[in-house]
Amino acid sequence: MRKIIFSITEKGAALAQRIAQKLDGCTIFIKNRDFDKLRDAVDDNFNKFDALIFISATGIAVRMIAPHVVSKLTDPAVIVIDELGQHVISLLSGHVGGANDLAIKIADIIEAEPVITTATDVNKKFAIDSVASKLGLMPEPKDAIKIINRAILNNEPIYVTAGDTVLNLTPLKLILGIGCKRGISKESIETAVVEACNKINQPIDRIYLIASVDVKCDEAGLIEFAASVNKRLKFFDVNTLKRTIERYNLSESEFVKRTIGVGNVCEAAALSCVKTGKFALTKTKFDGITVALIWSNNNE
Repeated sequence: MRKIIFSITEKGAALAQRIAQKLDGCTIFIKNRDFDKLRDAVDDNFNKFDALIFISATGIAVRMIAPHVVSKLTDPAVIVIDELGQHVISLLSGHVGGANDLAIKIADIIEAEPVITTATDVNKKFAIDSVASKLGLMPEPKDAIKIINRAILNNEPIYVTAGDTVLNLTPLKLILGIGCKRGISKESIETAVVEACNKINQPIDRIYLIASVDVKCDEAGLIEFAASVNKRLKFFDVNTLKRTIERYNLSESEFVKRTIGVGNVCEAAALSCVKTGKFALTKTKFDGITVALIWSNNNE
């Protein structure tokens, strides 16, 4: 999950740094008391990140995100934290977007109180959309989610077969983006990918497509790995990856950039495969290999 932290006060900035040190995949935006710059940053980044974290008053966060909110199935997670770090509020996309779990994780990091308001969670019940999200499934239609979660709250029976209300759980496609040093072995790649998949509790068979940069199109270890798992390889040129990096504001390695002309291969290659995607695993480094995994229900 890629996250951006917004802060407009000095205390908030210090808290943002503290969170980012313990939480992977964080970008920080700080503009002291400049609400116009904050609004511009939210406008620009709302659909670029999986989670938006505001260190501010809840009202500020609400006003900033209001023009962009569309659906609980597609909106990013939104978290609000007071500048003293006392409360971490799951504001938007608690289940599918993962805001509830993220709020609890951040609260643990800064020793704060997580504020979760979704009915299923406060009643210590599972929510069907939360379970679906963790399993890499898209629950649709949205109205059916409410009806089934209400039934769960009321301890009513839910059936796998069709009834008056049908909820479709469609498997999302797992895209693997990979970067590697020259001459890496197939076995090393396999070890890294298996470990990456284990981090999100998914089998390697769940991978739908493997993507990388075109300078790796003759990389024997990568080709052998793809063949061994019977997955298609897709390569992108440097200019395409550059455009994706700019679109999603991806971080870059200066060393890799000097070497092949682009400083982010695994995340950019995976995102270049799809119109929209949600990170299951942000760039993760192994020995000579970088891996990223994204979920998408719509790919080329």
